[in-house]
Amino acid sequence: MEVEKEIKKCLQKCGIRRDVDVCQLSLAKKKLTSVPDLSRFHFLRELWLNNNKIRELSCRSLNCCLTELYLHNNSIKSISGALNHLTCLRLLFLHNNQIRGLDDTMHELRRMQQLQTATFFLNPISHQPGYRHHVIHCLPSLQVLDGKEVKSAERKKSFQMHSQERHRVLQSVAFCRRAT
Repeated sequence: MEVEKEIKKCLQKCGIRRDVDVCQLSLAKKKLTSVPDLSRFHFLRELWLNNNKIRELSCRSLNCCLTELYLHNNSIKSISGALNHLTCLRLLFLHNNQIRGLDDTMHELRRMQQLQTATFFLNPISHQPGYRHHVIHCLPSLQVLDGKEVKSAERKKSFQMHSQERHRVLQSVAFCRRAT
């Protein structure tokens, strides 16, 4: 109920009277421990849930047309089963959490064809060997990862590292040789 009061206060502050008029919502620094039900905001595009105490994500109540999601500076341990329906996301900030399981995390984000900017630094996954190349390979639409532009040379290297068989076949076709 406390969360509902915060949402109502935020809307009043912005002069918004109807749920359909909400396209941005900031619930940053509200000491939230979970993601509130925001399904009533059908046109919500940008959501700030950063700097809270969120440990587990259950974002099924979030609008699937969300384009920006700020979840940094929380205590999130896993995003599995929480974000895969957010296929319109273009920006996702998840830095400074406790996210483990690089493969599980990338599997969750695999359907995000429009994701251009993402941050995962200051999470245990960002310390795994080959982390950056793995993320670039799994999320080919990324243009900026952890605040650093994704270069074409990095894309090529990640493709070579994670699709070795496809790379070998492409190389053989490019030089008119049969792949053995």
